[in-house]
Amino acid sequence: MKRIDKVYNQLLSNFQEFTEVELLHKQGSSAIEIAEQLDLERSNVSLELNKLVRMQKVIKIKMFPVRYVPLEVVETICRQKWDTNKMEVEKLEQLSNVGKEEALPANPFELMIGATGSLKKSISQAKAAVLYPPNGLHMLLLGPTGSGKSLFAKRIYQFALYSERLKTDAPFITFNCADYYHNPQLLLSQLFGHKQGSFTGATESKVGLVEQANEGILFMDEVHRLPPEGQEMLFYLIDQGTYNRLGETDHKRTSKVLIICATTENPSSALLQTFLRRIPMTIHIPSLEERSLKEKIRLTTFLLEQEAKRINKKLSVHIDVLNALIHTEKFGNVGQLKSNVQLVCAHGFLNNLDSKHMVELTVRDLPDDIKRDWISNSKNMERSKKISEYVNLKTIISPAMESQEIKMEEDVSFNLYQLIEEKVDVLTKEGLSQEDINQYILTDIHLNVRSFFNQKNGQSSNLMKFVEDDVIQLTKELKQLAEKELNCKFDRRFIHFLSMHMESFLKRKKQVDVLNTKEIDEIRETYPKEYAVALLFKNRIEKWFNISVPEIEVIYLTMVIQSIRTLEENKRVGIVVAAHGNSTATSMVEVATELLGSTPIIAIDVPLTVSPVEIVDRLIQGIKKVDEGEGVLMLVDMGSLAMLESKLEQKTGTKIKTISNVTTSMVLDTVRKVNYLDLNLYAIFDSVQKDFMEFIDKQQHVLGKKKALVSICTTGSGTAKQLEKILTIISRKVSQEPIKILTVSSIKLAANIREIQKEYEIVATAGTKNPRIDAPHVSLEVLIEGQGERILQRAITKETIRYDDEKTEANIVVRELCEENLRKYLLFINPYLISEILLEWLSHVQDELEMELSNTVMIRIVMHTAFALERMIKNEPLTFPEDEEITHQLENIYQKTEKTLQAVEKKLKLTLTRDEKLFIATIFADEM
Repeated sequence: MKRIDKVYNQLLSNFQEFTEVELLHKQGSSAIEIAEQLDLERSNVSLELNKLVRMQKVIKIKMFPVRYVPLEVVETICRQKWDTNKMEVEKLEQLSNVGKEEALPANPFELMIGATGSLKKSISQAKAAVLYPPNGLHMLLLGPTGSGKSLFAKRIYQFALYSERLKTDAPFITFNCADYYHNPQLLLSQLFGHKQGSFTGATESKVGLVEQANEGILFMDEVHRLPPEGQEMLFYLIDQGTYNRLGETDHKRTSKVLIICATTENPSSALLQTFLRRIPMTIHIPSLEERSLKEKIRLTTFLLEQEAKRINKKLSVHIDVLNALIHTEKFGNVGQLKSNVQLVCAHGFLNNLDSKHMVELTVRDLPDDIKRDWISNSKNMERSKKISEYVNLKTIISPAMESQEIKMEEDVSFNLYQLIEEKVDVLTKEGLSQEDINQYILTDIHLNVRSFFNQKNGQSSNLMKFVEDDVIQLTKELKQLAEKELNCKFDRRFIHFLSMHMESFLKRKKQVDVLNTKEIDEIRETYPKEYAVALLFKNRIEKWFNISVPEIEVIYLTMVIQSIRTLEENKRVGIVVAAHGNSTATSMVEVATELLGSTPIIAIDVPLTVSPVEIVDRLIQGIKKVDEGEGVLMLVDMGSLAMLESKLEQKTGTKIKTISNVTTSMVLDTVRKVNYLDLNLYAIFDSVQKDFMEFIDKQQHVLGKKKALVSICTTGSGTAKQLEKILTIISRKVSQEPIKILTVSSIKLAANIREIQKEYEIVATAGTKNPRIDAPHVSLEVLIEGQGERILQRAITKETIRYDDEKTEANIVVRELCEENLRKYLLFINPYLISEILLEWLSHVQDELEMELSNTVMIRIVMHTAFALERMIKNEPLTFPEDEEITHQLENIYQKTEKTLQAVEKKLKLTLTRDEKLFIATIFADEM
């Protein structure tokens, strides 16, 4: 192709589907713009453009910079021949008829991609239906999920306003019949309203949507879910223009409403024939696959324009990227295409951070599943050839201009690119390598984008920061095997510990043997069941990775399994609050448990009339009730009670520490530490003392010792070395003084810790085993899931949090993490308000389901539910997979979830769909 032809084709492509309003706004393309799009010199492009002007194929607009537009585009828009004596003009407003239209509103249908192609017939039918006298024709939209039926219905409404068939304030009411299909009575109540007392729970009369849509349009999505009696009431309304509220027999109501229905089903089998006969206009909305290649390219380009606008940089898109996005077999609707486009742009943005003006998108930026499909497809050459008829090898996409199309089509989303820049900046300052930064950021990209485009996040997403996906998959199989052989149930920590151990083993170039023969034999004899399971693991690992697993690794696997089983006990320090008065201790404990949840705690009220012997008896009983084997911390109001510590230890056999001058704030802080920080008795005692009892002698620090953070794993290498990197970053972030990061094996932990303490002051420990020393310990899964960093920061800085100085709120840890994340991503819902509402709801639903959720699960549910509510505002609810079995247990959990969510829905004036509630119920079911 000659250079002049390339220039002309590019110019023609830029304006191929422009409307009058768009053309007047943009005026044309400059030589610089075309040069960037074609990767040519500006001077050469300018030369060719002026040749085209002389050839009377292009009109020149003498603005600054000079712009050009193809003659055939202008003639198509003007619908008349152009005077070729005027190939150079000052502005496009001088064009006959075009300038006069500038102030007029655009026809909404003309703004749709495919208006002159695949949607031409659909638009023609819709126009005819709207304009049909006297009040228009009711319509039925047919098409697969994701084809754009809801958008098309909105365009029909906008066209009715544009053509003045509806008043400017006419309502457009949307109703999804699937939301209530399991409750026909409630569905009919929503649609037609009800009379007070018409059914149980109808405490007051209610206006229905038919009444609200009077003089406007009622859009009924998934109309096949409307029960037969509802269809009958609806066609009676169509026939007579009248209806009754439920329970109303003596009053006929009228509503002048145009009805648009939509369904994915065959209407002949899904709807009553009597109802169908009253919907005269049936309109088919083509699926994405039914669209032409040109339209797919335009749609993909449009989505890329939106990302360019968010990035505020131009995109250089390789033709192979467009080929893969357009032809991938993985998507069937626009929503998935949008997800894939954003993933590609996010990857490209990360890989082009150093470029200030341009982001280059190549095959390397494709999501793995699309990339694999593209690489393995034999039709790539043929497809690329067809695409090249519309675009060049590289397409330059500028940030989308503020046209009406953009305003009407764009789905405003969170600015992922700003988040990427911020995180990269932080990680760079912390000293991470580019490879490590990319590993962290890419994990976040997939997590964030998928959560916005109908993808379920797996529990292993955070773990993928540390290990490869195939290791995680094998570990899940090994977990099932171990549970079967050992007749027990492991939680997610098994996946965390074992997968990180295997990852380090696979990356080890040589086997590190830190055990002698005697220790190896002792492990085999001490843990025979775990050793037998480790041998089964060895066989699976060898087959999975086609490698040889040495005997020493079997021993390490035995220790890992044993360590995890020990962790499953999850015992906590008990708390006894004892204070003089009839209800002093009880009041403090009630406040703490109400705000921070249940914990092993008991209140001992000590009236002044009670004898010392009776006081001791009460304390003994209380200690026994809360003792889980990790000791008891007594919080008392007077020194006299504190003096009973030794006596109580002798009588109960329980290790006890006591702090005097108890306050409600102290109880709150103690409960929080027991619930969330996983500290032993001495560490909690020390921490509470430092926070609230400054006048008590602090534990003396050994002068001259350097500070250290200790990384612990089974072998003392591998996983611990990975932890070492993280601990280094955390310590540098919050401390000016140097902190040594030390790595030790959990097998020889006690001896190693004693040796370290001779030379170092251990600030905190992290890893697979808790050394139970007077320093905070962060378990591996807590560190991975995000809470561990904060614990370590506090340990390093000796930060104290006083509840006297800040508002005490329920579920402090969960609330803070939820608010922090929701603040970044929610667009329409107040993150602080929704966190408060959903945490209150979670408290009720846990009682209803008789279960206690971990912090991680609570955060996951709050985040998911908040996004679900936001999706309802955007009218983009998720669809529960049809092939997913809804078990009796899941249905039972769903009913209870739905019941408790009613208060949330009422507060927010939003209603979640059944499918959205099923997804929420599934999360609860996974934890049962």
